[in-house]
Formats: sequence, structure tokens, C-alpha cells
Amino acid sequence: MKEWGVKFGLPDHLAEKAASFSESSYGATILTLVLKDGTRIPHVHVAGRDVIKATGIEEESLLSALNPKKIVDVLRES
Repeated sequence: MKEWGVKFGLPDHLAEKAASFSESSYGATILTLVLKDGTRIPHVHVAGRDVIKATGIEEESLLSALNPKKIVDVLRES
């Protein structure tokens, strides 16, 4: 069951990598998702393994249609 505000969970190996990044704001980590086709979705807020939101309308639109299996990497944002 999906919790309120959670769009999807990161794949296990990427959740572990994201957890190694320091928190950016209020317990969330802000990172960039890298997809199989090379597309990058920046400013993604993650809490634990859960993708919560993205900053920006375009980023939110990409997240809403995203299949998590297409994510191949996560990158730390400053």
C-alpha cells in the first residue's frame, strides 16, 4: 500500500546509495535521478527509499509518469 505523499520507492541498490547521502532538508535528501535513456530528473526529494516529490512542474510531471525500473542511478545534489 502506498503511503500518502509517496510516489514510489527506489530500487533497493539505489535506496542504499541515496541513504549514504547527507540530508538536505527536514529529513529528506535532494538528488537527481538518472534514467536508462540518459534523462536526468533533478531536485527529487527522497526520504529513506521513498520518492516524495520534485521541485518544479516539469520535474513533477516526469515523476508522475516514471516507471521506477527505468532509474539506473542517483546523484547527490549540493
